[in-house]
Amino acid sequence: METEYGIIPTREHCSCVVDLLARAGHIHEAEDFDVVWKTLLAACKTHGNVDVGERAAENILKVDPTNSAAHVLLCNIYASSKRWEDVARLRSLMKEMGLRKIPGQSWIEVMNRINVFFAEDSNHPERDRIYTILEELWLQMLDEDRIQFQI
Repeated sequence: METEYGIIPTREHCSCVVDLLARAGHIHEAEDFDVVWKTLLAACKTHGNVDVGERAAENILKVDPTNSAAHVLLCNIYASSKRWEDVARLRSLMKEMGLRKIPGQSWIEVMNRINVFFAEDSNHPERDRIYTILEELWLQMLDEDRIQFQI
């Protein structure tokens, strides 16, 4: 990229390459490519690679010992591999450190107003209306699928 096009790769470029290698199952090549540890850790969860996942988490936690996402991903990797003692140890460590999983969130702008939603949010003031509309959209998508498969 740099030699042929004069483009200096950014952290985002490297992250994309690591993600592509890892998605293709080339976990070790991804590990050798760069130190984009968060992307690699997520890929290790997808592919169940405990060894590389541990190294990725270790490198993240060297820089940021309170990174709850790294702890949670590693915990999920252990759980997928049925390493329950490691799951318990890591959860206990998180509790000791006062770390909690940060819930996922989404947002949408409607009529110049930004609406924020958290995963499993039961406190949003328009929760019932939102879920009613989502259910209607879901039913419409199911109908579309049925129509397409009948053709």
